[in-house]
Amino acid sequence: MASKSISLEVYREKVLGCWLGKAVGGTLGGPVEGREGPLSLTFYDPVPGQMLPNDDLDLQIVWLEAIRRRGLPVERRLLADAWLEHIHLWPDEYGVASRNLAHGIYPPVSGWFDNGFTAGMGAAIRTEIWACLAPGDPELASALAREDACVDHADEGLHAAVYLAVLESAAFVEDDIETLLDMAYAAIPLECRVARAIADTRRWWAQTQDWKQVRERILDGHGRQNFTDVAQNLAFIVLGWLVGKDDFSEAICTAVNCGKDTDCNGATLGALLGILNPSGIDEKWLKPIGRDLVLSPGMVGMHHCATLDELTDQVAALAVEVLKYYNSDVILEDSLQVQSHARTNSPECVMLSASADRNESLAATEPLVVYVTYPPTVALPPGQPSDLRVRAVNPTDKALDADLEIRVPDGWRLSKSDFSFSLGEAGSESVDFTVTPPADSMRAYHNPLDLNFGVNGLRWTVTAGLITTIPWLRWPLENMTESCPEAPDDAKIIEAAGHFQPLPDGVYAFATEIKLPYTGTLRYIVQSPREVQLWLDGEEINHHDGSYRVPAIHRAGATGKDVQKRRGWHRLTVATGAGKGGELFVGIGDSQSWDWLRTAEWRLPLTGS
Repeated sequence: MASKSISLEVYREKVLGCWLGKAVGGTLGGPVEGREGPLSLTFYDPVPGQMLPNDDLDLQIVWLEAIRRRGLPVERRLLADAWLEHIHLWPDEYGVASRNLAHGIYPPVSGWFDNGFTAGMGAAIRTEIWACLAPGDPELASALAREDACVDHADEGLHAAVYLAVLESAAFVEDDIETLLDMAYAAIPLECRVARAIADTRRWWAQTQDWKQVRERILDGHGRQNFTDVAQNLAFIVLGWLVGKDDFSEAICTAVNCGKDTDCNGATLGALLGILNPSGIDEKWLKPIGRDLVLSPGMVGMHHCATLDELTDQVAALAVEVLKYYNSDVILEDSLQVQSHARTNSPECVMLSASADRNESLAATEPLVVYVTYPPTVALPPGQPSDLRVRAVNPTDKALDADLEIRVPDGWRLSKSDFSFSLGEAGSESVDFTVTPPADSMRAYHNPLDLNFGVNGLRWTVTAGLITTIPWLRWPLENMTESCPEAPDDAKIIEAAGHFQPLPDGVYAFATEIKLPYTGTLRYIVQSPREVQLWLDGEEINHHDGSYRVPAIHRAGATGKDVQKRRGWHRLTVATGAGKGGELFVGIGDSQSWDWLRTAEWRLPLTGS
């Protein structure tokens, strides 16, 4: 976009309108989250005494505090650290990303590996912070949103975040609905599900002018069993906007009344409309919720501001720095000089491009920028060599001589451990090596990859993670059985790259053993597109028809069963009914915290017993 300036007063009004609209929409939709719809809300029900806490806003407060404390640039490694430190919310993609990060698997790999929710709404709903930090600069806003989204999403979830960041950033300087929708649409791959769902929604609305009819078409053509799926929900957001246009009440009520991820849809559209027209939010919506910032209990260790007005001031001050740091053409007029939060590294060292290698994780950003590239499956099978790469980038304007010593856990083998290289000004160097995990059947959950660097007498260690496959025995069955099947001696060994594995055609049994780190009650979840049975230590604990497949702890439904077991080794056996293709998912988590079991160890069971 061309060089432009925005009055600081106007900018601040729009940012405050963004947060107020966010709070209104989230509070309206929160009580009916997950409902199928269509609903018939016209106002809060029940009427609150304050804004409802919502992860839609919570995570953006974490990002703001992390950037203000750690400094610019905005990069995914900083956000990953902040996630582990402050975000104790573990539903869906949040829990998967937290588990990956805890194992040293950093973004963007953390966002897609072993993740059944790459197309969730978790990143799309936290894009306002990037739009407000890059007002009128949608290219910059989308780049910042990409750094964020890749922590816990990939593909559709990332496209949705880019779409909304562009829409919201451009809304600071443009107010025509069709122009804004066209800009956002052009920023994502036209063949992706998000783009197709929104294009269909615009066409269907133009044809029918009947939001309920369009809603049905969206569900028929783009609906998913997971109510947080981004394609269907972004379509509902756009539909609400097309229906309500400048009418804040009608727009957010329509978006919420479509059902599904109602709090996210109401909050996202409310924020967008708040940017476009802050005065368009009727006082009837604002009076019940007040201006106090209310965070979820899962946000821990925070020094957050107390009100949405204070939040607006903090964002405005940081936006001045962000626009300057990234050499944006946008200028906030009449802004005061503020304390710099910039670090020394160049933003070009860490920005995730749309075409970036999704297997290259960002392990560190200082003193060197360090990337680790994993093999395509990420998870490493035992006894088999796997090729990895470490790439170091010099973020300084001085040439550096460096050495690297790679260290792996006991029992693991390296093809080469010591390297020396020179890094020119802003230069990079890559080293390739092969790592071989032990051939035994037991898999530890924690496998550190320690990278010990030396530069000009300074030594430090960057630690990433090495994920091993989960071992299973698999053998064919004639039919489903009431008793727990026993593995024959010729059962095939399957190495699953995570908690999902492909299903062969026909009826099959699977078996593995897991070491529980503590005595307690855990939720055992098994899902497949077929009839499925699950035994724990030979006792059947679940049997369902396979019609529900949302791999989430807190909404596993009939696919999850809570069982108390003592710490130590236990056998899991699964049988899947007749069918063709599909995936088997087996996961274990805490039904109270919704966190996946991160410290489990796995091994192959003995056959014939």
